[in-house]
Amino acid sequence: MSRSLNKLLTSLLVLVVLPLSAQVSSIEQTSVLPLSAEMTDGEMARVVTSKGRPAQCLAPVAVNRIDGEKRTVSALGFLIEPGLHSINGKASLDLTNCPLSDSNLYINSAADLEVEFKAGITYYVGYYHQPANTEEWKLVVWQIEESR
Repeated sequence: MSRSLNKLLTSLLVLVVLPLSAQVSSIEQTSVLPLSAEMTDGEMARVVTSKGRPAQCLAPVAVNRIDGEKRTVSALGFLIEPGLHSINGKASLDLTNCPLSDSNLYINSAADLEVEFKAGITYYVGYYHQPANTEEWKLVVWQIEESR
C-alpha cells in the first residue's frame, strides 16, 4: 500500500512541477550575475553599488528592482547584459556631511534610473541626496570607466 501511495505522490509531484517549469522558462528576464562570476570583459556591463562618496552626498544603493521586476542581487554590485535597463533600490544615507535641511522628514521613493549599459564598462551607481528639497534626491551614475 505504501509503495503504491509513494508512486502516486511522485506522479502528482511531476504533474505539478512540469507546468511550473514551462512557465518559468517562458519568462524573459535580464541576465544579471554577481561581480565574482566568470566572464569575458566584452560580454557584460559591471554595476558597482556598494561605493558612495559621503562628502559629495552620494550614498550606496542596494538594488532590488531591475526593469520593473523584483530582483535579488549582491549589495556590492552585479554584472548586467548590455542594453537599456531601469534599476531601483534602497539607499543607506550618511547624513554627517549632508544633513537633512528640509523640514519635511518624509522622503519619497526615487524614480527608476534608466541607463544604456554597454559591455566592458563599469557604472558606479549611487543615491544623490544633497539638494535641500528631498523631492530632488535621485539615483545617479556618478562615475563611468572602462572595465579592467
